[in-house]
Amino acid sequence: MLTDRDERALLAAAENRISRPLRVGAVLASVRRTLARRSRDSVQERESVACQPTPTPLHP
Repeated sequence: MLTDRDERALLAAAENRISRPLRVGAVLASVRRTLARRSRDSVQERESVACQPTPTPLHP
């Protein structure tokens, strides 16, 4: 069971996490890597064969 002191400590910790400034450089580098990876993957995905319906088996 949490005491009032424990609840206040948890609330203060949560507020500190929220109000802490983001490291913009690290975030931008992460976004840049993700976008580069996605663009490489999308180039490979563009090569595809024509879509044809697959025959469905008939069940008696």
